[in-house]
Amino acid sequence: MTVIIKSMETPEEIEGKSLVHWQTWREAYDDLLPAEFQETMTLERCRFFSQKYPENTLIAIDGMKVVGFISYGNFRDETIQAGEIIALYILKDYYGKGIAQKLVKAALNALDHFSEIFLWVLKDNKRAIAFYQKMGFTFDGQEKILELGKPIIEIRMVFKSSTKSES
Repeated sequence: MTVIIKSMETPEEIEGKSLVHWQTWREAYDDLLPAEFQETMTLERCRFFSQKYPENTLIAIDGMKVVGFISYGNFRDETIQAGEIIALYILKDYYGKGIAQKLVKAALNALDHFSEIFLWVLKDNKRAIAFYQKMGFTFDGQEKILELGKPIIEIRMVFKSSTKSES
């Protein structure tokens, strides 16, 4: 299996990313999020996100099939000058093959002009938290509550870039 990491560019890649987003959302969150909220995350909604925000998205391709993606950019809280990993999803069939690591490393590389890179993760998503810790992210103590039919807690993690050159 040769999985290639590249920028999302073509309509086929955008559609592939949309399908991955839709399928992996269910694989990752069916046990963690309320069913009523899960039903709102339709394939059409995933397509909307893919088409509206095509920049700063890297995809993992196995042959012609998109099997994962990562989206990144400037931290959405504009009071802090930092980067953010906005989304990372891999098809369950591709877990444990190093694809997520490659995607995260590529995104961290693209964000290496920031000294800090943040991400938000569901407090109950033990698998994701363990992965991010392995990649060098640590908890910074920030939490937020999402009201998705019931309160869901997200916690913030940070990666501190040690190779930051002063500009």
